[in-house]
Amino acid sequence: MPTIDIEENITRIRNEMETKSQEILRLEGMFKIFDGFKKGGLTTIKLPNDPSNSSQESVEEIESIQEKPE
Repeated sequence: MPTIDIEENITRIRNEMETKSQEILRLEGMFKIFDGFKKGGLTTIKLPNDPSNSSQESVEEIESIQEKPE
């Protein structure tokens, strides 16, 4: 007969609730920042570098500083 561990479920659910609460707070903070930007008249923000390419640049930089084996 299958069983359910009550304490395990309580712990799992409590941890999930904490994780979701932290995510909601993070999203609320981001929302307030961007809403403040909008209220301040900003419509776009120009970034100096494309964030989607930053991981590729990091890899290239690491490869360029590694010593070549002889």
